[in-house]
Amino acid sequence: MRTIALHGFTGEGADFAELRAHLPATAELVAPDLPGHGARRGLRQAEDYSLRAHLAIIDEAVGDHEGVTLLGYSMGGRLALHWALANPTRWRRLILIGASPGLITAAERAERQLADAALATFLRTQGLAAFYKYWHHQPMLRTFFQSDSPARAALVARRAANAPEALALSLETVGTGSLPSLWDRLGELRGAVDLVTGEADPKFTELARRMGEKIPRARLSVVEGAGHAVHLERSGDLATLMGF
Repeated sequence: MRTIALHGFTGEGADFAELRAHLPATAELVAPDLPGHGARRGLRQAEDYSLRAHLAIIDEAVGDHEGVTLLGYSMGGRLALHWALANPTRWRRLILIGASPGLITAAERAERQLADAALATFLRTQGLAAFYKYWHHQPMLRTFFQSDSPARAALVARRAANAPEALALSLETVGTGSLPSLWDRLGELRGAVDLVTGEADPKFTELARRMGEKIPRARLSVVEGAGHAVHLERSGDLATLMGF
């Protein structure tokens, strides 16, 4: 069975290399770069960053396979939810890591859009180094970015190649405030849904608990010793959760 792995904001498909190393050789893991990231960091047109453009990339990764597993981290989890609801017969399992179905009220979304716009401006005017100094020191990410993990050094080197304008466009088009809320549609998810969070990420653990109350076949797993980025911090534990 094919698994499509969707990275988070500032990441790229290569972020799943550690996870892939824990999977058997027979496991097919496809991890595309999303707009503004990795091989697609050179995109400059706003339409290249639309939700439709993101879903088209997932369609391409799925190909003609049916019954796929869709794994998404943070932003990638949000996009996985949108794709799964638009393609209810093409997947059998969702694995959502530190993901949210969006903000419920229009007021919350408007407030978040303003915050994302401010971050986009910060990226454009101050550059990557200043942005990462803030972004990587958020409490939910600190457990990974302040660790001595060999994976951390490789990831930081990859992220240094990101383009500020590309990340800013990503924030402005598929940031949490820009996408519609999916809270009222969670009950439509009929496949198995794994909600995965780290114990050092209480905000998203609570969100996952609330999501689990609405999803018919949900299972919540809180990974010990991990923060927001479970796939980076505890890739072996995640592989076990996936059934490998």
